[in-house]
Amino acid sequence: MRLARSANNAVHSRVSGSSFMLMFSVTALAASMSFAASSSAPSGFNDGDLVDDDTQRRLIAYLTDINQWIMTLDVGSGTLKNTKDTATSIFINGNFARVLMASHTITPNKAWLDEALRWCDGFCSQQEKTTTSRGEPAGFWSDLGPGRNIYFGDAGTAATALTIGYRFADDARKRKYMEAMESMARFVIHGSQADPQKKGRDATRSFIIAEGPDRGALGCGYYAGHLSMKPYTISTATTGGAFFSTLYSVKADPEYREVALGATKWLLQIRKEDGEIPYTLDGAVLTIWPLDTLSYCTEAFVAADKHLKDDELRSLLRRRLQPTIQWLLAGQHPNGSWGELRSQDQQRSPRAVSLLTWYYHTVERDPTIAESVRRYCRFLLDPSNSKAYGVKELVRTTGFVGLAVAEIIAPGSTF
Repeated sequence: MRLARSANNAVHSRVSGSSFMLMFSVTALAASMSFAASSSAPSGFNDGDLVDDDTQRRLIAYLTDINQWIMTLDVGSGTLKNTKDTATSIFINGNFARVLMASHTITPNKAWLDEALRWCDGFCSQQEKTTTSRGEPAGFWSDLGPGRNIYFGDAGTAATALTIGYRFADDARKRKYMEAMESMARFVIHGSQADPQKKGRDATRSFIIAEGPDRGALGCGYYAGHLSMKPYTISTATTGGAFFSTLYSVKADPEYREVALGATKWLLQIRKEDGEIPYTLDGAVLTIWPLDTLSYCTEAFVAADKHLKDDELRSLLRRRLQPTIQWLLAGQHPNGSWGELRSQDQQRSPRAVSLLTWYYHTVERDPTIAESVRRYCRFLLDPSNSKAYGVKELVRTTGFVGLAVAEIIAPGSTF
């Protein structure tokens, strides 16, 4: 665990595993190169303002190559092949499924969609059952599979992927997915009557903080052997903000909207004066992983803006995030990347680029933001940089890069 967040790796386990580079066949590589040379950008995505048509085509080819690699991992099984790096992580596998689904909206590919929905099917089957404090049936997911740690940072990321899958599902799948998502929502909102895993720990009537200065924030879940109800930035972002916003987009329950509003407002409330959003966990404020923290908060900010359609929140997002945009721009390296190469912070950082693309398209077409995004694209499209960065090797980096690139190509495609 990374001090705390389990599988976003078991409390951010520093398990980096043995590095590997899975190489594609000559045929697959040739196909990718051919695609890069001949394909045109899908209509309706690129206005030529943020990236030009040539860069758009190259990004589509780059994303296609990532998807080809993802398809070798057996994501749908829930246990990744060809890597020992937390192969059963629900958040890593959920991100891969989400990349496949977003990519399918850009360049339709039934095999990608089928694999993503296979993951959604298995994810639903993994859900563990409990009873809420009100006596209602509820469900939850553990970070590395049934019986492991309950961390809402990881669970929120994966459950958000399931809400995306719901949109592509047939009626039978929709019923199954909705039942699982609402079971999770009841668990978050109303807790459980007893320790849901029967390990003798405390239970809570809700994982949402209902009053005081941290109203709207979520606890971690269970951390270091105990119930952790102090506000956790990441769970508030991924479960409170992202999951409940996207769940509201497929079932307009006012309670889901209120949870998402409360969580997102709390994240904006804790923003530092310089724009950085602090990493809080189990009563401590940590000074590490600032990029990864913003990456996860981006999930909440963009999802809430897109799906809640709340004028007050939209105004607040635009005011409060301007310093955060400047903080992010100031931290970019000359080569277009952010963070220390291959660090745990950097591996989870690419999603923060989606905050820049969202801000550019919905708030202000600032040329400084555009150049920052273009510089990041140039970094990724240099094969030596991409390899050093860990794309198609480091599972966290690759998933987040896939989401960031899809969002550059087709804004809103990952939400």
